[in-house]
Amino acid sequence: MQHWNESHEYFTTVPPLAPVLSLPARLRLEENLFTGRGVCIALIDSGFVPHPDLTQPVNRILRYYDAVEHEEHPLPPAETYIRSWHGTMTACTAAGNGFLSRGLYESLAPGAEIVLIRTMQDSGRIPTSVIVEALSWCIANCKKYSINIVNLSVYSDEDDFSTDHPVTRLVEELTALGVVVVAASGNNPAYPLRPPAVAPSAITVGGLDDKNTLHLPEYTLYNSSFGKTPSGALKPEVVAPAIWLPAPILPGTPVATEAAALCALDAMTNEMIEQILPLLIGYTSLPPELVQSHKPLEIRAAIAERILAEKIISSHYKHVDGTSFAAPIVCSIIARMFEANPKLTPLHIRNILISTAVFMKGFPRERQGYGRVDAVAAIKMAQRIV
Repeated sequence: MQHWNESHEYFTTVPPLAPVLSLPARLRLEENLFTGRGVCIALIDSGFVPHPDLTQPVNRILRYYDAVEHEEHPLPPAETYIRSWHGTMTACTAAGNGFLSRGLYESLAPGAEIVLIRTMQDSGRIPTSVIVEALSWCIANCKKYSINIVNLSVYSDEDDFSTDHPVTRLVEELTALGVVVVAASGNNPAYPLRPPAVAPSAITVGGLDDKNTLHLPEYTLYNSSFGKTPSGALKPEVVAPAIWLPAPILPGTPVATEAAALCALDAMTNEMIEQILPLLIGYTSLPPELVQSHKPLEIRAAIAERILAEKIISSHYKHVDGTSFAAPIVCSIIARMFEANPKLTPLHIRNILISTAVFMKGFPRERQGYGRVDAVAAIKMAQRIV
């Protein structure tokens, strides 16, 4: 990004609003042959709001189930809670259409329908019992809402590798009903996997760090968890992008207000920024004394520092990281696979993803499974299955 200095000459700075690759770009799926149309993804997560990327111009939320309160509603509550952030971000990663970015930050499955299931208690905990309730609801309602895929970016309380753990047992039951279950592996290589990531039938997704570039030699692994199933099979099966990922800032929150103010200030000329800063600084966490600076470069540096600290990439989006977001990316690839070939079974999906994954040389097999997910190859192979 270029700005004028006092001499009205251009100077170049490190852009505070650093460009973040869209999901279609980084997965090489910018063509729209498939969008997940006719496929339903259920997301079991902390909590949600009816974000415009999911409801505009057409609402694609089929149902909201509160597994904490045991209540069903057409939509999640519009009021934003702390628990709403993580789930809304994973939902938009899986099926958002980028409405607030005019399509720039859409997911790989912007045509998919979704079911949203809250699991976080008001205390901030997600106990095993609530995950069990969420999975049980999916089992009871998978036919009613034609659920094809269930994403779990949450974990049970126990370090239990047995098939007797209730979460693992329900994942196996759900898979037997023809539903593909995808689980995030976790974000700590030093910490063991927990259910549902250890479930044999789950497609467990670890993290890839693509450095926000399309240059393959720069790719490394994200610091994600790994381990084995009760039978000794390695987990995760595949890795997917887990850092520098675009995700929504929740509308109506203080974060959204500050992002709007910072982005507006960042776009202004030096003359404008001095005049407007007193009006907007109260909507930000910038130091109040900055108003007295009268030095555009100093003001811009403070704005850039704040934008970078908050990971803001536009007034409506920020970048996030974690296998919690790698997993729904794989869900969106699977949604395209199902649209390409509705006859696929969970076993087909697993075998295709494994056989088309690209092993990353120089990195341990136990941390990457069969390698980096190859969305293009997986969708092409899905079309050939009869």
